[in-house]
Amino acid sequence: MNDKTPDGRGAKEHERPRIWDVPTRAFHWTLAALVAWEWASSHLGHGFMRYHMWGGYAVLTLILFRLSWGFVGSHTARFAQFLRSPRGTWEYVKSWRRGAPDIHGHNPLGGWAVIAFLVSLTVQVGTGLFATDDVLTAGPLNALIGSRMADWLTTIHKWNFDILLTLIAIHVSAVILHRVIAGHDLVRPMITGRAARPMSPVVHHAFARPWVSVLALALSGLGTWLILQI
Repeated sequence: MNDKTPDGRGAKEHERPRIWDVPTRAFHWTLAALVAWEWASSHLGHGFMRYHMWGGYAVLTLILFRLSWGFVGSHTARFAQFLRSPRGTWEYVKSWRRGAPDIHGHNPLGGWAVIAFLVSLTVQVGTGLFATDDVLTAGPLNALIGSRMADWLTTIHKWNFDILLTLIAIHVSAVILHRVIAGHDLVRPMITGRAARPMSPVVHHAFARPWVSVLALALSGLGTWLILQI
């Protein structure tokens, strides 16, 4: 019996469909590393604040990239694919009574978690552009506003990071619960790009061409540069 598919791959690999493209996975892990660095650099003293700001510019570039990728990227990365109405999200929540459904890509709750992360990250980076410690460091756009507004935005910058940490804790907890309760491994697909286990029926998703991601990242970097020139 031939266990090869027409394209020469083994049957097991064929039954574990591709879910995540390289740009989405790179975005996910790079963002995780940058957020960790931003937390660490903010506690290492004034000597690291320059690098803290550079990290913020990188996060801004990633946000712009993910926003664009949500419209022009691969099928599972697009907002239209994973965002559901409140009613549709509630129906998904109720479906857990019959056992958690195995969904390719983000489930409805995960989809809204993506939006929550993007909003919180945008607030964090946006306020950081204007924030100041009133001693040695100020964001690149701080001179555009008064001291009172700068103090207010600096406070939001500090408080919002606690919100971001809360979202991260919820995200990690959800990944663990999926693994323990439903037996769904959500980490492995974000590393390999393929489903953690064979699925039936196999669903093949449309993936964007590599040059699209390169162009989107380049334009995102340009967007960050233009913002810093204001």
